[in-house]
Amino acid sequence: MLYQINLEQFTKTHLRELEILLTCASPQPESEKIDLLKSLLQNPINWQILLKLANRHRVMPLVYTSLNPLSESIPPAAFKQLTLDFRLNSRHNLLLSGELLKLLLLLDKEGIKSLPFKGATLAALAYGNCSLRQFSDLDILIREKDIEKAKAVLLSQGYRMKIERIQLTSEQEETFLRSRDIYHFVREAAYPFVHPQSHLVIELHWAIMPKYFSFCLETEDFWETLESVSISGQEVPTLSPERTLFALIGHGTKDCWRQLSRIADIAYLIRNHPQLNWDQILQQAQHHRVQRMLGLGLSLASELLGIDLPENIQQQLSRDPSLKTLLPGVYQQLFEPPVSSISDGTQTRFHLQVREHIGDRLNYFFQVATTPTTSDWLMLPLAEFPQLPYYFLRPYRLVREQIVKALEKHRN
Repeated sequence: MLYQINLEQFTKTHLRELEILLTCASPQPESEKIDLLKSLLQNPINWQILLKLANRHRVMPLVYTSLNPLSESIPPAAFKQLTLDFRLNSRHNLLLSGELLKLLLLLDKEGIKSLPFKGATLAALAYGNCSLRQFSDLDILIREKDIEKAKAVLLSQGYRMKIERIQLTSEQEETFLRSRDIYHFVREAAYPFVHPQSHLVIELHWAIMPKYFSFCLETEDFWETLESVSISGQEVPTLSPERTLFALIGHGTKDCWRQLSRIADIAYLIRNHPQLNWDQILQQAQHHRVQRMLGLGLSLASELLGIDLPENIQQQLSRDPSLKTLLPGVYQQLFEPPVSSISDGTQTRFHLQVREHIGDRLNYFFQVATTPTTSDWLMLPLAEFPQLPYYFLRPYRLVREQIVKALEKHRN
């Protein structure tokens, strides 16, 4: 087997299907994977469950390409569905890639420096093939000063702003859309846009990681040290493999590693970039004080998908005993259907556990407690942004919500 853990420790359901899923998602040589899959396919497989798991974990393209050489061993109905899913995903990825090239050109004409990340550029950088990754939208990073100009470009192309997490009256929505300061309240540092005809979704970011997460990747030389990848024959700017690794670590940690695709992205990035500057990666992790986050992400890629790590990295991982206590909880969330949510505090507790310094934990807690969100804005929907009232309003709202929850629980 490619994975180095005993699945029965973390789940009692769908073990054979998970074994196949992990084998297909691994970046190991095709011949090795085929031999393992041939052995696994000799057992009874619930193909409906396997296809659901592949799509839940967003690794369906990897499952298809791994099983395609063994199609004769797969029930025709299951293989037909898998093939259809793969072709639809490939078509959607091509459509998004074409739209990305068009939007980058339009932004450039307006003098807006932009950087696509995740999505098509990550597929090209990590996998070398846009069809091997499932992504549903485009993420484009711009400078904070260019938010309104970039927003105007998307609106000129027929896109509409998608207001998430809150329900607004028509008057509140008008205030929200015309405000130049509303971005201060958008928790994830991104405006989502959707096109009413094509239904394509674009997320316009002004930070790779949200402010509340206290993990800034945009250094002073950020915009001057970009690299490029080829998408549909055109060179597109992207992050270096080293910075991409940190972005993947950050987003995987933020989402509590609940999807296998987050781990596969790391594994394929490492496999396809053997020249990674590991000394630089370790120095940056120490500088940003995210060594535990890095260690957790790399441990997942190693234990689940069999990626080989340099010896000095393995030694670094062995020095942090907390990884041994964090990994079982991640595996439990990964292999079992999600039972926790943001509101029950599980995510916040995990975010605190992966920080090795007490000062970073306090800073994270402070940012979560005080950084205004759109829900706070809704209590005081002004077009301008008077910061002070909202920084007092957010803690008040959070405390009030906890009191209400406690009273409801007491009544029940």
